[in-house]
Amino acid sequence: MDPIIKKQRIAALILKEKMDELSKSEKEELTSWLQASPKNEKIYVRLQEKSFSEDIARYQQISTARGLDNYRRRYNIQKNSRLLGKWYWAAAVAAFVIGISTLFFYQEAPPTVAKTTISPGSSKAMLILNNGEIISLSEKNKTEIVATEELSIRNEGSQLRYTVSENTKNEQANNYNELIVPKGGEFTLTLSDGTKVWLNSQSKIKYPVIFNDITREVYLEGEAYFEVTKDTQHPFHVNVKNGVSIEVLGTSFNVRSYMDENTIETVLEKGSVRMSQGKDAVILIPGNKAVYLPNEPIRLTTVNTELYTAWRHGQYIFMNESVENILKQLSRWYDIEVFYSNEAAKSVVFSGDVRKYDNINTLLEAMEILGGLHFKINGKTLIVSYNN
Repeated sequence: MDPIIKKQRIAALILKEKMDELSKSEKEELTSWLQASPKNEKIYVRLQEKSFSEDIARYQQISTARGLDNYRRRYNIQKNSRLLGKWYWAAAVAAFVIGISTLFFYQEAPPTVAKTTISPGSSKAMLILNNGEIISLSEKNKTEIVATEELSIRNEGSQLRYTVSENTKNEQANNYNELIVPKGGEFTLTLSDGTKVWLNSQSKIKYPVIFNDITREVYLEGEAYFEVTKDTQHPFHVNVKNGVSIEVLGTSFNVRSYMDENTIETVLEKGSVRMSQGKDAVILIPGNKAVYLPNEPIRLTTVNTELYTAWRHGQYIFMNESVENILKQLSRWYDIEVFYSNEAAKSVVFSGDVRKYDNINTLLEAMEILGGLHFKINGKTLIVSYNN
């Protein structure tokens, strides 16, 4: 069993023992762990001296039924969906056990992460106007970029907003702007039709100042979350690499299409979208994820969408993800390079969450404690090693 999962499992058993909820087989499993090493016994004895009343109370408040009802109401899903119970319970328990097991095993292996901190990203982007002019955007330079009777383009600090009047001429539809978000950045864009776009780090989007009378089309590289203004007469298209397109009428969804990743992913939270590549196409309903890989049919699966969209709410959530995948995502936000001193470190599996606006050390310490990983910070480079 993976060392991280094993430690989380033991943490859960110790907690259940304190709650008098251990089954006979679980009691045998815990006893076997205790007898396996004198070090385990010492950890267990020390933990018996601690009070976990607050943690137990929080554990007991986890309501699967309430969480499922909220999820069903949000996505209008029928009550006979068995997967939803598994998702909600897994997410709730994982979040709790990760935290409690970190505390348990801190005594076993205190973290060695260097005191050097890596700070999170911030709201920043670069706007390229149709005439080639480049404008730096950040929270420090709120300004009106364009202000006419027909069109307003305003930087509101963390959001770029386009507002048009009814008298705006259609020739503006031929004028394209591009918003580029670097590593260590994020930005929000409100398009001329009211559609809102959250751009993740190392992403860019090209779009017309005003949409034409036929369709609404944008071009994305990287990751973005869309809340599309409904307009049945003018479908909304998100075009990404490899000729893949996502067609929308009015909905909320996430698109991930980085140049350094083979896959293109669309995850739908609300509404309906069509993802296509040539003649290959799939229709997504809420809770679906569509994945495109070159030379393969588009695959459609059912997922917990919050694992893919939490980033826009200020959080990254990982469920049984490899360290390589986790740090690849985080490297964009924290603007770091990741170097692995041995290949084994890449495949270690971890579950947990991190608040986007915290420095990265908290997560690294948890990964060290739970998984035998070791991190060294050298400037903007994170060096990762693994001792099984």
